[in-house]
Amino acid sequence: MSFTPEFLERMNKALEDRVLQAALNKALTTVRRKSAASLMELTEPQDVRDVAAEVKRIAVNSLHRNLQELESRLEHAGTEVLWARNAEEATQHVTDIAREHNIQRAIFSKSMVAEEIELEHALQHAGVRVIQTDLGERVVQLAGQKPSHITAPCLHMSAKEIGKLLKVKTGMEYTDDPERISRYLAEQMRPTFLAAQMGISGVNMAVSRTGTLVMVENEGNVRLGYTLPEVHVAVLGIEKVVETMRDADFVLSLLARKATGQRSTSYLSLLGPGPLPGQKRYVVFVDNGRSFVFSKGPYRELLSCIRCGSCMNVCPVYEKVGGHAYGWTYPGPIGIALMHLMGPPEMASQANYLCSLCGACTEACPVEIPLDKLIVMGRARTNRLKPGKEYRRERRAFRLVTQSMLKGGRYRFTHWGHKVGRAVAPGVVRGVERKLGWHDQRTAPVPAKVLFRTRFKRRKKEPGGSS
Repeated sequence: MSFTPEFLERMNKALEDRVLQAALNKALTTVRRKSAASLMELTEPQDVRDVAAEVKRIAVNSLHRNLQELESRLEHAGTEVLWARNAEEATQHVTDIAREHNIQRAIFSKSMVAEEIELEHALQHAGVRVIQTDLGERVVQLAGQKPSHITAPCLHMSAKEIGKLLKVKTGMEYTDDPERISRYLAEQMRPTFLAAQMGISGVNMAVSRTGTLVMVENEGNVRLGYTLPEVHVAVLGIEKVVETMRDADFVLSLLARKATGQRSTSYLSLLGPGPLPGQKRYVVFVDNGRSFVFSKGPYRELLSCIRCGSCMNVCPVYEKVGGHAYGWTYPGPIGIALMHLMGPPEMASQANYLCSLCGACTEACPVEIPLDKLIVMGRARTNRLKPGKEYRRERRAFRLVTQSMLKGGRYRFTHWGHKVGRAVAPGVVRGVERKLGWHDQRTAPVPAKVLFRTRFKRRKKEPGGSS
């Protein structure tokens, strides 16, 4: 597998960044510990997980019917529903709303779908001043960066880095105390909430039978964002629909526990289907590749994702390189699995290999998505999409390797041939190794003088050796 210089540069930069390494290790270790303790409070955590997984599978398989019912409930209550097949249509809908209402100032509550469709950039291009109100999102906005984690946007930054950033960008007196930083940003945000003409939020879940929009948060900014402005726009990924409030309850019982280690988030909002008095509400149903995922058989399970980020929290690769290394909105195992279906094609074939296939993500997923299996399937799919000549060459090479491994005699012969080749024609051997991808970033291993099987047999014959 060959990687582009840009991809390798991101990897090396992340691996050499000691501040990043320390921040990731500290944050992920903490959330794993808290999450494990929180799950143990449930009487039968595996049973709850099984039910939540089944709830999401049923909801996804009934997606078309649930979306129609949700649309009907919302429109009957006075909410305007807009459908968007892709990112361009979604951003066009929201910018049109801003023009219709003469919006100059908008506030964003945390929304990964809005990040996915680059809604902030589209509104700024249309002349709307946009402020992120989630603390982590505001930090990365000031830094000119993208979120590096689904639930913790500035997970990759230390408190010292954030303190220095705020000193430069806002004039705050330098501090690396998280509480003082949080209080300062909250005070800075208050006038922004009062001046905002439009609030834009994501939706954690929508309940089709009642038309309820479910939003979870810890800071109160989402609640202020959908109550204070005269115009509220909710951006909804179409896979986020469940049928009943009981279904939503099962998902909520795991969402905070898996995401942050809390029993529940500090704020839980259940918005009725209609807008607040004196307010205009729009809900944008965003597809942007989700229907394509739905049509792809086993990949449909990816639509069950509740965006808790637990797969990232346990991923050994993510813990070393962070979210920005993946080059897409959704990092970590879920990002890899989705990327070759919804993300940039040029990145998918490389991000596929940011995985050790340890299976920790599948074990951690609260809705039992087989992420490791789907990542392997994604690798095969992207390989099939390669140009014919390159694909055929790789296939021939792997067939040759497979044949050499099928029989003990063949394996011993290739091992002997490798040793002899390095001794007789080292330049030729290095050329072959280079074509196989070695020497670019690593040194090819030297063949062992004695095969493991030979050493093992000798060990068994020694006194005290196992039989």
